[in-house]
Formats: sequence, structure tokens, C-alpha cells
Amino acid sequence: MVKASKRSRHETAEAEPSELAEPENKRSRAARREAQPEVQQDVVEVQAPGPDRRKIMADVARRRAAHFANYAAEEDDTAPASGKEARTLGPWSSARQLVEARSAAVAARQEKILDASKVSPGKAAVSWKPSRDIKLGSRLPTRVRPLFELCADVLVEYIEDVESLLGLPDSIKNRLSAAVCQQRKLSNEVVHLFSEGQPAEVVLTNCAALEPDAMALFLRDVATPRLERLELTFCGRGLTDSAAAALAAAGPLVQLRELTLRGAYRLNDASLCKILRNMPNLQVLRLPQNSLLTEDSIKQLPSLVPLLRELDVSECRGVSGSALQAILTGALPALECVMLTGIPEVSNSLLAEMGLGLPLRHISVAKCTAVGDEGLRGLAAASPQLLTLRADQCTKITNDGVVALAESCKELQVLSLHGCVKVSDEAVAAVALHGSLHSLTVNSIPGIGLSTIKALATATRDRLEELDISWCRNVPLEALGMLADNCVALKKLHIWGCSQITEDFLYGHSNDALQILGGKLDTTGPDAAKAVLTAEQ
Repeated sequence: MVKASKRSRHETAEAEPSELAEPENKRSRAARREAQPEVQQDVVEVQAPGPDRRKIMADVARRRAAHFANYAAEEDDTAPASGKEARTLGPWSSARQLVEARSAAVAARQEKILDASKVSPGKAAVSWKPSRDIKLGSRLPTRVRPLFELCADVLVEYIEDVESLLGLPDSIKNRLSAAVCQQRKLSNEVVHLFSEGQPAEVVLTNCAALEPDAMALFLRDVATPRLERLELTFCGRGLTDSAAAALAAAGPLVQLRELTLRGAYRLNDASLCKILRNMPNLQVLRLPQNSLLTEDSIKQLPSLVPLLRELDVSECRGVSGSALQAILTGALPALECVMLTGIPEVSNSLLAEMGLGLPLRHISVAKCTAVGDEGLRGLAAASPQLLTLRADQCTKITNDGVVALAESCKELQVLSLHGCVKVSDEAVAAVALHGSLHSLTVNSIPGIGLSTIKALATATRDRLEELDISWCRNVPLEALGMLADNCVALKKLHIWGCSQITEDFLYGHSNDALQILGGKLDTTGPDAAKAVLTAEQ
């Protein structure tokens, strides 16, 4: 009977496991509670907050559900919820409210831009009216392409089938090479066309497709005693140590005056020194964007190329401040053009010492964030003969430095202050009043306005050739019209981001030779000031 009873219970457990397992589990838990009462007490204390937490979360869910579950038309549904009060909006109404708020914000921003572009009553307004009928629209291009350009297009299109350019002058070869590089057709098979006949000038503006072997063979062919100018841009892929050795092994290049190796990111210090040892009469050396160059090669420049007049080491981040200090304070006495764009080690003291030790005429310290008014004052005082200054994105420069520049450098022809937001309208106008500017860049300076434009229109009317006032929205439309009419030498005007520009200026000025970049309006909407700006052809 006992066995039968056990078998019966076993069969019953197999048939209904869930019904029997629950009492068994309860008995097990009861036994554990009796054996370990203190542990069970702790467990109870930990689990006690469980119901309260669930209750809190349930209350939160109910409050949030009310936001979408109920809608009352008589209530103000535009006010946002605060505290325990929720907006009684449906999902569609909430999304619509967000879209309308975004549109209202855009309209308010456009109104603010238009108000900022208007001349305040306290300032003297400029009287200008379109001298050309704006209904005529954009000026049609009157330039007829020369026969040379048409023939060059055919040659570029079938450049792979050209066997030789032998006999053509170097000037024509350089123009053809520029067109070929622009179309990115300079390959390992095509490059030999520009090394035939021992050319005196070789200019390749895009060597990105050349392999190291093709580059070495090309340099071996062009490195002749007749070579006077060699310019290779984006040559980092092909200009390796072996290619540099091929150029260095060609023998002394006593006629070479100008060498440009832009973007040679595989060229190291040792290879550069080998190349320069064979160029004793070099006067122009441009090495921008060469990341492997360090002070080891830069400090040897005075002994390798003592006649150097122009040096460009822009964005060579491996060049230290001590190396620049060693060569730019008198070691190269003929140096008059220095390009130091993007080198953070350039400081105010170095800039002032450069002015004292070199006969500087052209300098670029763009993106040198440590340069400020102190360095600009020292440079201006020591180099009154300065003709070109590029100080883009040097945000520490203020009116003091620009005014010192205006007082000392009265022959300044090119000035670029892109992004110098602390410079005001009056400081730039002081530079323009000298009447020597040929090119001025004040891109993204919010303080530029009427004073600068009036000074340019009156003092530089026969000299100003290019002006960039992009994102300068305080310049009145009438002032731009007066500038375009008065400055007869003006060829390029950059006005990207100038929302105040309308078709009255674009189509109404009288300067037919003026090329406006960023000024053709897409007048698809009723408000011309809100139109999209694109380049005018």
C-alpha cells in the first residue's frame, strides 16, 4: 500500500506539477524562515519599499497619460506644462505647435537681421539709387573664349592619346598642365609630356595620382641645368625618399630659383636637406603642409639656401618656436616674405623680432592664435614698408593693433582680418583712408559697417580690386551700391551671407566688370531679402 501510495503521488505529480509544486515551495520557504529568521527580517526590510515605488511610478504614468488622453478646446493649449500641470494636447496638436513655433523663430530671426542691416538715424545715410534698370536682370557674360582655350579643351579631353608636346613653350605647357590637373587627368602615363625637352619651368598643381616610381622618373628628367622653377602640389603620395634622392642626385641646379613642394607629407628632414644642397641659388622655398619637417631641417636653411627671399612653412606643425626664432631674426638677411599660417608657436615677441631683423614686406600669421595687439604693434613699428598682412582668425587682435598698423604701414596693399571679431568699423576705415589697399578681407567681422565702405569708396576708388565682406550684415545696401559705382578697378566682391542684399544692388550698379560672389538671388518668394544667395556667373 505504501508503494502504491507513493507511485500514485508520483503519477499525480507528473500530471499536475504546478499544483503540487506551489505547496512544496511554500513549505520550503517556511522552513527557511524558521531556520534563518534574522536574514528573512533583512529581506523584508529591503523588499518593503517595493510597493511604494510601484505606486509612485503608477502615479507618474497617470499624470503623463493625461497629457495625451484629454483635450479641452476652451483651455489655452499654447502654454507649456509646469510642475504637476500638464498640457492637455493631443499628439497631432503638440507636433503642430512645435512646427509653428519653429517657423515663428525663423521669421523673428530674419526680422532681427533686417533691422540690424538698417542704418541707425544717428549715422549719416548714403544717398544712392540704381543707375541701371533692375528689370534687365543679371548681366550676360560678354567674354568670348579665345581659340587657345578651345584648343586646350580638346587636348585635355584626349590627353591620353597625345604622344608628345615637344617644341611647345614652357608657358603653354604650364597652362595645359593646369587644365589637365584641374580635370584630374595627370596620371603616370601622362606626366612624361611635361618633362620633355629640358623645360625651364614645371608647374603641376595636382600630383595626387602619381606613384613613387613615376615621380622619381619625372624628377630625374626635369632636373637639368636649365631648370629655374619647379612647383609640385599635392605631391605627398609620390614624393618619397627614393624620389627625393633622384632629384638630389641630378647634380647642382644652379639656375633653380623657385621650389614649391606642397603637401609632401612623406618628405623628411634628411631628404629635404639633400635636395637643398644642390640648389645654392634658391630664392623662393614653399613647403606648406609638410608634416614630417622639424627643426632639424629648418635650422639648416641659412647655410643651405642663404639667398632665400621667400619662405612658406604654413601648417608645418612639427616646426618649433625655437627653430623659427633661430632663422627669422636675422639669419636670412634677404628674407622679405614669410608665411607662417597655422603654426601655434608664433608669438607676439617673435613677430616683433621678425620686424626688427628682416626687411619684411609680406607676412601671414593666419590661424596663429597667440598673436595679438602687442605683436601687431611691434611689427608695424619695425616694418613700415609692409605691403601684405594676413591675420585671419587671430581673435586676440583688437582696434589697438589695427590702428597701430594704420599709423605706421601707410603703403599696405593687402589686408586680411577674417574672423577678427574684436575689430571695429572705425579701425578698418583708418587703414582704408590711406588709399593704398588693393585687397581687403573683413569676412565675419560683425562690426564692419558704413565707415569702412565710405572710406574705401573715397580713398581707394582707383586701386581697390577685391573686397570680401561676407557675413557683414551691418553694411547698408546703399553703401555697397556707392562702392560698386565709385571703385572702377573693383573686380571681385564677396558678399556671402549678407542677407540685406537685394536685386536693387545686384542688378542696379554700373560696374559691368564687377564679379559678385554670393550675390545672385533666387527670387522665388515674395521677400527678396529672404532669398537664397548663390554665386553669380
